[in-house]
Amino acid sequence: MSAKKFVIVGAALSANKGAAAMAESVVEHLHEYVGPAQFTLLTTYPKDDVTKTRDMQDVNVLGLEPLRLACVEFPLALLGAMSRALRIPRGWIRSRGCRAILDSDCVIDVAGISFVDGRGIPITVYNALMTAVPLLLGTPTVKAAQAMGPFRTQPNKTLAKLILPHLAAICARGAGTREHLDELRLKNVHDVADLAFTLPTANALPASIEERIAHCRNQYVLVMPSSVVKGLYQKQGGDYVNAMVKLIEEIRRSAGRTVVVAPHSLRVGKPEGRMNDGPVCDEIIARLKGDPEVIGISEDLYSAELRRLVADSRVLVTSRFHAMISGLATATPTIVLGWSHKYREVLDLFGATEYGLDAMALSDTSRVVDMVNDALDRHDDLEKQLKAALPSVINQSEENFRIIASVLR
Repeated sequence: MSAKKFVIVGAALSANKGAAAMAESVVEHLHEYVGPAQFTLLTTYPKDDVTKTRDMQDVNVLGLEPLRLACVEFPLALLGAMSRALRIPRGWIRSRGCRAILDSDCVIDVAGISFVDGRGIPITVYNALMTAVPLLLGTPTVKAAQAMGPFRTQPNKTLAKLILPHLAAICARGAGTREHLDELRLKNVHDVADLAFTLPTANALPASIEERIAHCRNQYVLVMPSSVVKGLYQKQGGDYVNAMVKLIEEIRRSAGRTVVVAPHSLRVGKPEGRMNDGPVCDEIIARLKGDPEVIGISEDLYSAELRRLVADSRVLVTSRFHAMISGLATATPTIVLGWSHKYREVLDLFGATEYGLDAMALSDTSRVVDMVNDALDRHDDLEKQLKAALPSVINQSEENFRIIASVLR
């Protein structure tokens, strides 16, 4: 039986470990539904990502940087669409992105969030181009579990109406996303849970981290800040780093537990950005260096290792979506300081929306600390609640793979 060929877009294995978790879940599990499978990852960070695939079988990494997407692959895809309409063979298309897509059986978009109002024109246009290229080339394309909508502002509304109806399938991650998509009257929408719920948990952490947390394993509070939320918080006039420092100090004072601070998105040695929480974490840790029970993690961990770090904590406090997914997937009581409907619609699957706060709640850190203490006090009951919901959620997550298998040409 020859292997099916898949192209994965919308993710990198470096930087945003949430997108990496979804891509790794596809590579880990899709063969169970389609038989032998080979994957090409089109990524914005090819040099970094190629080092992350050394232990992965049948995964090839190719660069699809934004400038290349807009100036090379998209124009060629337009010409390819014309050739297709005129029934002219497309062997002349040799660009790496378009060629990989043409040679594949299906394109899997694991962007996680796309076509959302308020994210800015560059990101919206990037989402549109990335999705349009395989559609122009005629390759079946599935948007795996994602948050989408609302679609009320331009150019998002027009681009969504132009592109989304032509996808082989759209996997809506949560009731809010489904409601937004229903406004477009699409007929290709399926209800699923996030792909990363199927990601396995690493058996252990690197030795350097194991040594630092050995004395507090299963007892520490894990805090995973976000550069994205920092930007949003500071637009409202707040000092994010100061608020996070105050939050950790109050957790230490009231709960008396070790606090571990770690980035869920990281590009080592790079400046702060949407995909790099490292510098934010470094600022927070520097302000708390006088407390030996505040432990900073700066290592670049794999997605499965980050999940192990979450699983070994008592309570998780985070603004990163896929850190939240790891908390729920490991039945770890999780407090979310979010900025979109995408958080609450997942917490709702576990009956845990009360632990989802708007990021501006940081302006009153005592409220967040009270929630942390409540989660610590109710830990065992919350753990049972999360575990009870998991089988159904994992089944909904696996629906992504069943949908992908159903659209193969």
